[in-house]
Amino acid sequence: MKKNTNCNQFILEALLKSTEVLSNEAKNKIKSFLSSQKSENGGFVDRAGKADLYYSVFGYTLALVLDYKVNVVEERKYLRRIKHAEKLDFVHSICFVRCEFLLHLIDLRQKSRLPASKFLSISFAKDLILGKVVKSLKINCSQLLWELEENLANDGGYNHNKKAAERSTIYANYLMWTLYQDLQTEQEVLDEITDANITLMAENGSFANEENSIDGVTSSTAAGLIMSSSSELEEMVKTKEWLKQMLTKRGGFKAAKGVPIADLLSTSTALLALQVTGENMQDYAENSVNFINLHWDESGGFFGSIADMTCDVEYTYYALLGLGVLS
Repeated sequence: MKKNTNCNQFILEALLKSTEVLSNEAKNKIKSFLSSQKSENGGFVDRAGKADLYYSVFGYTLALVLDYKVNVVEERKYLRRIKHAEKLDFVHSICFVRCEFLLHLIDLRQKSRLPASKFLSISFAKDLILGKVVKSLKINCSQLLWELEENLANDGGYNHNKKAAERSTIYANYLMWTLYQDLQTEQEVLDEITDANITLMAENGSFANEENSIDGVTSSTAAGLIMSSSSELEEMVKTKEWLKQMLTKRGGFKAAKGVPIADLLSTSTALLALQVTGENMQDYAENSVNFINLHWDESGGFFGSIADMTCDVEYTYYALLGLGVLS
């Protein structure tokens, strides 16, 4: 991934590719599942059936790429209720901003009457469109964006658990790095976050959210690799090799060295990281596509692993992401 490439745009393009390889019947089943995960009062539900900003990010993203009809006026009412009724933590504050961003795109897409593939292609090519969205977002979410800075750590990154912490976490850094990309923030701010990641790397090149870990986890390592994909750091060679070691014979990636089975989240994040760092995805295509397809349920949704067969919008998002990366 080139230095100025927006990671979330890259992800949206991969998701769009997945919709191109799916049959109409498969897409309709996924849309039907998406409807089942929609809350009557706005947003998408978590596993307990309650509307949640975190799950809504995945739901709105799927709605955008699948041309799924959204009542934007009602969804914005849901966000306003959340904003005025709850004190949001760091993660949910970022989710709120991202939901606002996605609803802007969905609204513009629906008004344009263009399919998502064509609309997003035009939007990405014309910064004027995204520039207006970003400007509106900075105004509507100014208080939340200011509060997020309270989680700035002393190493130049961010910590999702503590305010003014000594060290950042790879999870918080990835969330802020991708958010700041969407907000068209200066490159030097993004570089400061990337520089902070180096201090969080284990000796074997992997990343974990816990301090002083001797070994990492796949999703965190993938995030670290993605953020550093445009750099030429020698340390990233070890990171990439560690990630490849998590690949199982069936085409899935396991979450860590001691975990016996692969899962959908680890698989899709690993595949994304490998793609953005220039790996030949044809080497993974057949086995990994089969692995992802094994996690598709008759409901139209995807589940995370054979140890957790409950479908939700998050795993469905990651399934389509993985399929798109491999397309």
